[in-house]
Amino acid sequence: MQGVYRQHILSLAVFTVLALLMSLPVVLNMGDGIAGQGGDPWQALWRLESKADLGFPEFVRDLSGAGEARLANLSVWPWMPLHILFGEPIAYNLIWLLSFILSGYAMALLVRSVTNGTSIFEPAPLLAGIAYMFLPFHSAHALGHFGAMQMQWMPFIIVAAISIYRESKTWKYALLGVLLSVQAWTEHHYMLYLGILALIAAWVWRKDLLDRIRYSHPLQLPLGQGERTRTPLLTKERLGEVMLLVVILIFGVIIPYIPTIKLAATDTGALVLGEEQAIRFSADLFSFIVPSYQHPIWGSFFQTLFGQYFTGNNSESVQYLGVSLLIAILFFHRHIPVGQKRFWIAVMFVFSLISLGPVLHVYGKVMGFPLPYALLQNLPIFSAVRVVARAGALVGLAACVLLGWVIATNTPLPKRERGTTLLIGLLILLEFLFLPFPMQSAQLSPVYDRLSAIPGSAIIEVPSATNYVSASRGLYASALHGKDSLGNIALERGSLDSIHDSEKAAPGVRQLLYLRTTELLENRNEFFNQNIAETLPEAMQWLDAYAVIIHTDSLSKTQNDALSNLFEKSEGFTRELFGDADLYILNPDTAIKSDGVFLMRGDGWEHVGYDPKRSSVFAEIPGEASLILINITGKERAISLSFEQQGDASAPVLRTGGQEIPSRIEQGKIVYEVILHGMEINFVFTNTDSGNAIIQNPELRVESLPAGKQGERSDS
Repeated sequence: MQGVYRQHILSLAVFTVLALLMSLPVVLNMGDGIAGQGGDPWQALWRLESKADLGFPEFVRDLSGAGEARLANLSVWPWMPLHILFGEPIAYNLIWLLSFILSGYAMALLVRSVTNGTSIFEPAPLLAGIAYMFLPFHSAHALGHFGAMQMQWMPFIIVAAISIYRESKTWKYALLGVLLSVQAWTEHHYMLYLGILALIAAWVWRKDLLDRIRYSHPLQLPLGQGERTRTPLLTKERLGEVMLLVVILIFGVIIPYIPTIKLAATDTGALVLGEEQAIRFSADLFSFIVPSYQHPIWGSFFQTLFGQYFTGNNSESVQYLGVSLLIAILFFHRHIPVGQKRFWIAVMFVFSLISLGPVLHVYGKVMGFPLPYALLQNLPIFSAVRVVARAGALVGLAACVLLGWVIATNTPLPKRERGTTLLIGLLILLEFLFLPFPMQSAQLSPVYDRLSAIPGSAIIEVPSATNYVSASRGLYASALHGKDSLGNIALERGSLDSIHDSEKAAPGVRQLLYLRTTELLENRNEFFNQNIAETLPEAMQWLDAYAVIIHTDSLSKTQNDALSNLFEKSEGFTRELFGDADLYILNPDTAIKSDGVFLMRGDGWEHVGYDPKRSSVFAEIPGEASLILINITGKERAISLSFEQQGDASAPVLRTGGQEIPSRIEQGKIVYEVILHGMEINFVFTNTDSGNAIIQNPELRVESLPAGKQGERSDS
């Protein structure tokens, strides 16, 4: 038994040393850098930080499927002990490193299992493990895809399933249930693909499976250990074990994903990503033989020659399997048992076909030739697959198992074994090299330290609504300073309704978030002739946001100039300068010098725009168009909405609360007047003509009521 443990320790040591060497400079900067690039690593840090702050009731609620329909994300829960022990960014970097070490170890276990090897510390398991842990697919997703980079769970699950098939025991069912739950939490797409893999296995070994279900059979043990009788899979005695697995899956997979199931059941299509995304993020036919752009020697050459033409992004387009692996499988497969060969080649073929998506891509060109996935993409579950190309994970897994079989069935003479193993290992490492791995600084801007002393529950960050990396970094920072980042685009997918409607519609705030530089530089007024500099402080108070962070290092000179131009004309702001950011703090005592009323455009408006030739604003109303008026003063206001009349067209009808507001014509303008009370009032324009109603130069005017009129309420 000690010898067995020693073999496992030695194999883990080999995978650890290789991972450390390949991962420079990550291992040298564990405390002040983040492995990978882009915004995705920051989102993983945010999830670790935000979920760690949950109390036990919130933890139970998160795993019990309670709450509104949403896209559940449980990926960090299995790793929470590391976060609690080490904090960030060390915990994230350790998880990143373990994804390589454990992937190699899991593949070694799988190869030893399928080849009936006597030791994990043999050439076949070790070399297959090295190939799997350093697959270009793996290193590409390790740039920041927290779930996709954890490729270790799939081999572990297959090993557990094989072990149950060979010899059924209660603890094995429990282990399989836990592993499947962890896989579902970390990357549910892989869970789907494992289901397809199980169907392929059931088809390839259908006769043996049916025979195994009904009858007892001798179990052949490793060399010299004889045999043991294995009982049928489905017996009364085994029913309890199967039920144990089912119960674990219900509580570990189905219940935690009830919010996502609810979301899928809605008619909003929040999880249906559409054919365009499925096509864009499908693998190219050439991608399986084109080396990764991460390779330090020839990566840039092949990226220029091939990779730049692939659809999707750099990480998702990497599918390279390695010439050495493919040649070894092609020329030395004849000694592999027929059943094993047939199964793993079928897995490679099926998942290669899935990864190619609904239509064929050849050298970056989307061909009109449909593929089988076109029949699946609109089915439930498949319609929510974000990136079809990630099915390539199973292609790489199958290729590595076949490599293990090739080495196991073509073992050289014992005295030459070490040298041959070393040579093959060096060849794999050379072909899959990605040294040095990219990193980014884990240091946040010092501007965030200032926020605790500023009132309000939210902040505005620029460019968090237009720049994914800035948005993700700001999202992580929000878990530390405790204020929401308005309009942040990092987590838009999977919500029933847009959580950013107010930010998108509020005048001044919208121009800030979405960098309407032309409007800001030209001092152009907002819809209904609202002055942006005046309405910005009003909208910020309504949103309970009293700070604006401008990340100057992430913006162009034109963008920075446009934002400075806005704040120079806005009252009530104090500016503080930091090395990489400007902070504007709104003082509510000085900002409320305006009328305190602003208007937001709702649904139903079309072709809203400014015509510079006629110096006019135009908008069209096909049917109904809504407006929302906000009054932050708490006092009643007399308002008028007006616009220029277009020929003999009928004026649209304005209603609020179901009641019509009378209109009058004054100096060629159609005017509606109403007393505004309350914080938020909804208005609806209804077009009564057959064509679109066109309004020109709409204007909002606000007046205070005379002292004697205070408290009087109109019918509206």
